Amino acid sequence: MIIKFQIVKQAVVNAVKTATYLKGKIDEASDPKAAKLAGQEIATDDEVHESTLTKDFDTALEILKTFFVDYLVSTPQTVGDNVIYYGDKTDGVVEFTLSVSRRYNGTLTDALARLSAKYVEDYMIFQWWLKTTNLKQAEPYQAALGVDEQSIRKCFVMSGPILPTVPYPTELTAKVNGEGVEGEITLEKGEEATLSYSLNSGAIDDIEARSENPSIVEIHRCRERRAFTLVPKNTGFCKVQLWSRHSDKLNFDCDVIVTEEEGYDGI
Repeated sequence: MIIKFQIVKQAVVNAVKTATYLKGKIDEASDPKAAKLAGQEIATDDEVHESTLTKDFDTALEILKTFFVDYLVSTPQTVGDNVIYYGDKTDGVVEFTLSVSRRYNGTLTDALARLSAKYVEDYMIFQWWLKTTNLKQAEPYQAALGVDEQSIRKCFVMSGPILPTVPYPTELTAKVNGEGVEGEITLEKGEEATLSYSLNSGAIDDIEARSENPSIVEIHRCRERRAFTLVPKNTGFCKVQLWSRHSDKLNFDCDVIVTEEEGYDGI
């Protein structure tokens, strides 16, 4: 399964600048004498600031790759290698293309994109406070990075495997010697009969047969497809049943009466 998402560099950089701007204004308001210091800790459009932010942005993207690689699968196009297709467009839009398991929950792709952008943002702010020697301000973002990573990894949760659909029969029709059965058949001792059956179209044959009393009627599987042979052994009465191995509701029952052969005089 191929998933794609984008991270807009300028949106992330603006979020970083906003976070540092708010911190600087709060410091300035709490201590007017610290106005110069507050001004220095704000990320601006200064060339040095922009260069620093770009470097941290690129580094954060590389760290994201180390998260994604745990969930990649090879495809014929990658010749067995797990690959992250990563493009940095001229318009500042970074696009990730990941080949993951087909069981990946595709509904989490939007969440993956937003959480990845948040990780990049938190990483850049964390690095900014380190570079401006504001270690206390960096601590919350260090903790946030751990949460961000866990959230990103949860986006790769696998859906349960798709259970195979087996077309077991839902309809069963039986015939004896090619004729329909009304629920009772009469056979003479020594007279074998063929109990055939048909199923709904496309169904897998899982039909078995049983005799209530094999001493009166034995049942043998025929060479022919979907058929059994009824072999009367002794006179009497017994029930014969066709049944599905996968459904208690699908069966066919009939009564078999076995009589003496015609002309038998008991001698």
